[in-house]
Amino acid sequence: MNWQEIARLTTRVQQLPLAERLSRQQLNHVLVSAHSTMIEGSRVTVQPALDFLVGDQARLDKSLPWDGYDMLADHARALDLALYRAEAQQLPSVALVQELAGAVMRTTGKRTSSILGTTDATRGDFRRDKVSILGATSFPNAQKVSLLVEQLMRHLQEQIPLAPTLAEQLTLSFDAHQRLVSIHPFNDGNGRTARLLMNYVQHYYGQPLTIVFREDKRTYFDALEESRRSDDLSSFREFMYNQHHKSLLQQLA
Repeated sequence: MNWQEIARLTTRVQQLPLAERLSRQQLNHVLVSAHSTMIEGSRVTVQPALDFLVGDQARLDKSLPWDGYDMLADHARALDLALYRAEAQQLPSVALVQELAGAVMRTTGKRTSSILGTTDATRGDFRRDKVSILGATSFPNAQKVSLLVEQLMRHLQEQIPLAPTLAEQLTLSFDAHQRLVSIHPFNDGNGRTARLLMNYVQHYYGQPLTIVFREDKRTYFDALEESRRSDDLSSFREFMYNQHHKSLLQQLA
């Protein structure tokens, strides 16, 4: 990836006149939520998402399933929460990750019961049982989840103040995304929460947010899986650099 090109586009976004920058930022945030929920199965595409989230009165396409709008509304509120916390320069914590996970599942989250106990997705409870995805490598034992998330948050707390360059900041955000997904700490909402954590780190530094585009879903999943199988983040980072470049072009379009 050409970092000079990413830096050039980032500067163009940040130097837009204030009103135009805020307008494009709002559009970017809608796209973040729309694509993140479409990746998880929502049928509310970009234009219906704009109609629903932007303007004085929400407009709904009655031909679309209601659960897609529920997912979208939850994600938009969770994104606002993540950006608010980042603007306050709060370093990420276990409590923050659970807060974001609960927010993203506020309407659609369910209770899950097993012999080991009950978890509530709307509270961001960590899973208590095994989780698996068809075609994916296995995820850590549930008993390790709390410690692994704590270790990831400590790593971010240490590294965030030590990343002065754009390349370091974006790489740190992408790595946080991959590592949280790979822990898979929740029964549901892992992908959305991991992408929110990525956006949180980016906004902490005042950088434009990365959209993971729905049309690139298959390549995205393949890059995540490859990074887990090989224990090498290179392919995932390269994919995400390209997604960020695409996001900047979208914001400037």
